[in-house]
Amino acid sequence: MPARNIESAVREFSPEPVLCWCNGQSLESRYSSPAVGGGAAGEVGAGIGRAILRRRLDKARPASAEPMPRFPVVAVSASQIFLFDGPVAKKSPFATLQRNQVRVVHSGSPWHRLDLIADTAEGPRTYTVMVFGLGGGLKRLKGVVDELSQGGG
Repeated sequence: MPARNIESAVREFSPEPVLCWCNGQSLESRYSSPAVGGGAAGEVGAGIGRAILRRRLDKARPASAEPMPRFPVVAVSASQIFLFDGPVAKKSPFATLQRNQVRVVHSGSPWHRLDLIADTAEGPRTYTVMVFGLGGGLKRLKGVVDELSQGGG
């Protein structure tokens, strides 16, 4: 998906002017298995693969994880963080977080992980986006991390 299409949609559906944005993949999507054919042997192998991926997902997903769409988009404004269902937003954000109530954790290579940990009355809630390190995605992710590290809000 061309970045200009994603950016245009984010700006259209964002309630505030967007300073920066990045798009990625959810943990569930990252750790899901592709469809495999090949008869009984293929089904057995696919079942084993799904079990391995499910175990990796269980290890990677924090207890406070919020469900995420397959291809989330994170957009940052001066006071808020907007989470859109992507890859191209077609409606308003599915979650809006106050920047001053969010901690940011970034790790990984070549798959970079961005955890937005929001403190709520019900306890912390974690929104995770995985970004592959090649191409413009990493540059946009770095912009989001840098912006959120400044405090803002």
